[in-house]
Amino acid sequence: MTDAVKAQIGRRLREKREQTGYTREQFGELCSLSPRFIANIELGDSTFSLDSLMTVCKILSCSSDDLLYGNSESSDAWAETADKLRHLDIKYIPSVEKIIQGILEAIAQTP
Repeated sequence: MTDAVKAQIGRRLREKREQTGYTREQFGELCSLSPRFIANIELGDSTFSLDSLMTVCKILSCSSDDLLYGNSESSDAWAETADKLRHLDIKYIPSVEKIIQGILEAIAQTP
């Protein structure tokens, strides 16, 4: 991967992180990555492992294409809800995930 590509990916990561309102410290805690490592990625000095990329995309509610190639679906029907969830205090995230999982399981069981 070229330095230019790493810099583009890092720029997109930073933009997505800032759009969600996370500091590097908050984001790092959610992703189990150090704030310094996130800074290194944002500066184009480091790259993600596949596991880290998957976690980052989950936390930012984006696809890997969004970060790797800059492909973004701005007409996402869930954008407003996702935005509200992004601004929750991080201590509520496990509870919200359990609630959403319960809803999804209930929907899956509906004939």
